[in-house]
Amino acid sequence: MVTIPMLGLDNVYSIYCVYGLALAYRRVDDTSGRAFELEHAVIKLMRGLLFAMMRQAPKVEKFKKTQNIFDALHAKYDTKTGETVVGDRDWGHLQIDATSLFIVALADMTTSGLSVIFTQDEVDFVQNLVFYIERAYRTPDFGIWERGNKSNHGQPELNSSSIGMACAALRAINGVNLFGARGGPSSVVYVLPDEMTRNKINLQSMLPRESNSKEVDGSVLSVIGFPAFAVDDPQLVEYTKHDAKKKLEGRYGWKRFLRDGHQTVVEDHTRLHYNESELKVFENIESEWPLFFTYMVLEGLFSDNFEQVEEYRKKLDFVTIDSCMWDPEHPMPPEDYNNSQQEKKKRPGMHRRSTSMFIPSDLHIPLLPELYYVPAESIEAEKKDPHSQKRIPNENTPLVWALSLYLLGNLMYEKLLSPSELDPLGRRFNMKGEKVDNVVQIVLLSESEELQRILSNYGLETQTVEQISSSFTVMPPQTLVDIYSALGQNQKLGLSGRPNRPIGTLATSRLYRIQGHIYAFTPQFMDVDSFYLNSDPDYLVSTFETELSFTNHHWTYAGRPTITVVLTSAMLGEPTTNDQAGPTTSNECLNAAIISADSAKKNLLNFFMNLRSGECNGIRVRLSRLAETLNTSNIESLDFLVNKPDIDWSTILLNNKKYHKHHYAQRRLNDSNAHSGTHTPGGARTPRRKSVFGGKLLGTPLDKLSDESYFQDVAAALEKINNGGISSFKLKDHEVAPNVRSASPIVQSDTSTPVLTSSPSLSSNQISEDTGGDMLLSLTLGDPSQFDAAVQSLKESVNLYDQIDLLQYLASCKNLDHFIPDLDATMRNLLEEVYLKSRRLQYWSVARQASGLLAKTMPTLTNNLTDLVIRQKQVSIGSGSNEQLISTPLNPDALTKIINEQCSDDVREGPMVQEIIISLGNFIRTIPHMFDGILRLRTHYIIIALREEISRVNHLDEEEAIEHLMQLSPFELHSLLGSVLSSPGMCNDSAIMIRDRPGGLLILSKDFDPSRQLSIEVSSLTLPPPKNTEQGGTSILVRAQSGGYNAGNFAQRRTSTIYSKVTIRSYCRHGQQRRLYGAPYATKNDGALNRVPANFFPRTWSVLDQCHGFKIGNHCLPRDPTVFEKTPEEFNFALAVEGFLGFFKDPAERQLAIEVLTLIYDVQQTSDAAVVEFWTKWVSQNKETFEKSPFFKHGLEYPANKDLARHLFYDLPLDDAEESTSGYLSKSIQHILFNK
Repeated sequence: MVTIPMLGLDNVYSIYCVYGLALAYRRVDDTSGRAFELEHAVIKLMRGLLFAMMRQAPKVEKFKKTQNIFDALHAKYDTKTGETVVGDRDWGHLQIDATSLFIVALADMTTSGLSVIFTQDEVDFVQNLVFYIERAYRTPDFGIWERGNKSNHGQPELNSSSIGMACAALRAINGVNLFGARGGPSSVVYVLPDEMTRNKINLQSMLPRESNSKEVDGSVLSVIGFPAFAVDDPQLVEYTKHDAKKKLEGRYGWKRFLRDGHQTVVEDHTRLHYNESELKVFENIESEWPLFFTYMVLEGLFSDNFEQVEEYRKKLDFVTIDSCMWDPEHPMPPEDYNNSQQEKKKRPGMHRRSTSMFIPSDLHIPLLPELYYVPAESIEAEKKDPHSQKRIPNENTPLVWALSLYLLGNLMYEKLLSPSELDPLGRRFNMKGEKVDNVVQIVLLSESEELQRILSNYGLETQTVEQISSSFTVMPPQTLVDIYSALGQNQKLGLSGRPNRPIGTLATSRLYRIQGHIYAFTPQFMDVDSFYLNSDPDYLVSTFETELSFTNHHWTYAGRPTITVVLTSAMLGEPTTNDQAGPTTSNECLNAAIISADSAKKNLLNFFMNLRSGECNGIRVRLSRLAETLNTSNIESLDFLVNKPDIDWSTILLNNKKYHKHHYAQRRLNDSNAHSGTHTPGGARTPRRKSVFGGKLLGTPLDKLSDESYFQDVAAALEKINNGGISSFKLKDHEVAPNVRSASPIVQSDTSTPVLTSSPSLSSNQISEDTGGDMLLSLTLGDPSQFDAAVQSLKESVNLYDQIDLLQYLASCKNLDHFIPDLDATMRNLLEEVYLKSRRLQYWSVARQASGLLAKTMPTLTNNLTDLVIRQKQVSIGSGSNEQLISTPLNPDALTKIINEQCSDDVREGPMVQEIIISLGNFIRTIPHMFDGILRLRTHYIIIALREEISRVNHLDEEEAIEHLMQLSPFELHSLLGSVLSSPGMCNDSAIMIRDRPGGLLILSKDFDPSRQLSIEVSSLTLPPPKNTEQGGTSILVRAQSGGYNAGNFAQRRTSTIYSKVTIRSYCRHGQQRRLYGAPYATKNDGALNRVPANFFPRTWSVLDQCHGFKIGNHCLPRDPTVFEKTPEEFNFALAVEGFLGFFKDPAERQLAIEVLTLIYDVQQTSDAAVVEFWTKWVSQNKETFEKSPFFKHGLEYPANKDLARHLFYDLPLDDAEESTSGYLSKSIQHILFNK
């Protein structure tokens, strides 16, 4: 009998061999009762662990919401009482892998016929354990070794072994009825598919690395093989296994991880943590654990790799110790045990062992020690020649965990137990290596019969919500959130069920059944009212395609995914209600609206119509009626709600159904509710060109003011804001006078406080009635002296840009809830009005400004940030000393606070940072290789990179370029960011986007084509004409309008139309283009994006190891303790180097530093003489040409022309030619190396 003083992770592993033996006894006709006894020994241990955890149900409830390490379940319990034995803060209790392993074992044992769970309370607790572990992908824990960071400072980390075991647990327990064949719907455990997918994606992105501080760990064997089987990519499994074997395997076992000091003779056992530089002491003498040999045997048995099985069985034979020979007081290396000699020394009877085991002397039981360590006398020799010295087993022999897996492997090897018996759920078959070709079913519903008839005319058949079968109900995704919040609720245990978190696309791609009635849920990403991003139809198309790809790639369930979409008139074009000539019926109005809708909305309509072809970006799709999808969809039962006495589930569904109908009813077009106003017809239409990036059309939205019905949407929204009040506008409608410039304020710079110069916006009639003089109103943010005058200006303003800037001034003086009697509204309501109008009119700079003032947050922002950080991409917000670095997932409130605090210089920066984070999250989910070489995503520098690209293309200064950037639509910004991220080159097919409001020219691309260049000819900008210009350039008409806070909107008395000619010319010789544009652009782009070449960090480690440190100004990265603490491929070392390079203020300088370090890898020295050498050579070649130039009136010496020399040096090509950046740096380094 084995006596273990504390319950924990080891106990689940230790009972596995008993469980395996019980299964083996089922094969024989056992009449001795042995099988029954073994099965109930397993049940007894599992229930003991269950009861110990159930006593801590309040911790489970709290941890679900906080993910705080001090709210975690305890990792150790007293064996006799089940009580805790260590305080909350006295041990690394948060071990997600331990809880997950319990769930994996529970699922396997229940499926094999063992009755572990007896009551509904226990079912509810297990369901809450699922909620406890489902966010493992974003929850740092202390890991399988209970110590967190390898320096043992108690710092939790994201661990692959924990995430992998949680992924396996979620997959195993999903759909398992804990009462077995005698259970009902209420005893089934449910797991949302999106949570499983997020854990799987994060696991695959981390392997073979264990955590930031451990570049590899033997514990990954439990993830890629038994018991988890969490990885379905066979190549990743082999790569992970090979990498771990190469770095960790020894003759006596595997190291847990590199520089593991646990139980080495040089470890100071008087303290838990290690000091700086101490980890280097453990290199090459880490203890080796035979435990990992048992994992390799089991992995081979499950994968039919018998060569691996035989290899590691031989290795296990070498490290096992016969129980009759084991003397804990005189341990010896395994090779020194001689059977004949030990038989003579063997004591008769029974031997007392360190593990409190009493084993008869005639039973030769093989024992596996916990580990083998290098004795003190062999330390130096082992360091000089690894794996050359004999090792000694420690006192913890046998390690029951290892012995259990060893015996389990023997049962399978001897054919007493089959893989299917030990893995009844078939999780070992996850690793197929082949992608399932799914067909995504799409159900399109129309919000009204009018819209349905119009779409039918275009060949797009839909149903209205009312027309679908009475056995189906379509509801918003929030309903599903409310339903699942009831799952696992238990008042007796104080458990509230699933936290109120958004539902992902995979969950809404199912159909759900409650007592025979079918429910379909619309996806969260189609909620056009959630944020201004979805007001851009092109962005909505892009999001739909992204989610379609994500669903197809990660759908692993029975049946087809089914996406239900409700089409609205607001998406596709809305009718005008002009009482003059034109269509009169609502049907004709709607038809005319769709025909006259801007091209962005036509793109959305065309996208849905193109789905009829059965394919979308290589994904097979099928448009179907909702009833037609019933037989082919994945249907999940929600009948657990029926047996919940504390939950009024019918009321939940009824309330959401009423909201759903009311929601769409509000959006329907009603001529009687139309709001009249002054409207301006759309301006000149500009031609559209197809963008290379993503195959999207980037175009100019037409003026939406001609669509009178947009005011109905705003009025309906304002009605909600006013709590049921009368829906009416408080501000005047936006007007554009063709010949009269309306007075507008202008921003003036001030050293301390922004100054706003303003004049009231007057109509043309009022201007003629005035004295004719300009009435300028000087406004300073935060100065309330002009508050009343600004209110009057706002009351008279007919310019949306004026209105938002005046509201910004007012908001700087008063609280947003301040009531303005003259406008009969609070400032918050007025901002909401401007925000909604700007969304409908697609005035994106105004929308961002209003969103920033209202501190709005995109609902999926935190999810996208999580997608970045769990893939080991740090995100920084802000700049300079206020830059905030984010390396772990944050809750919405914390993230919003950081954005608001760090993006205070320009109120539009906060919303733009949100857009960037969301776009980066989309890219890393769909195109992860785009982030190769990037560890830190600095949003401020990304904005600079976007600004530089616009500035370079349009020949604009920084202020103008940032205004163009702020005017881009969400989709245009998304595409530009993708183009900048995709490569340092430019497009090989210029795709020009022209905006009819503030914006400008934008080139989006994948690759750089040296044969094409963009030039701009405008009257205000004189450019030297290129020689040998080819004919046939493309001329495009551009309509420009002033806008944006910093662009001086208030300075414009009227808007004007400017025409410029944009010509694409191909006049550069091959290779010349890279010199003119490619090299400096690539340098600045890579520097701004923090991109480094492959293998940069391990090579930098080698350079740092052979010098005293790196230095930038006053900042230093020392060798000690950096190299002594961190290994070459350790992620924490990469972060240390990344943080050091962050001290460069100029992205181009940062990139050159990376080039220098890359060169030093070969010559092992650094130099800054390359620029001087280049300048000297340049002067010698051009002295006669420039000697008499007034530009060099101070001489041609380097100190007098330092800035020019650096500029020319940065513009050199990046290749390895003699006249290149690398060439000069290399020569300079070699000169220092050999002549110093």
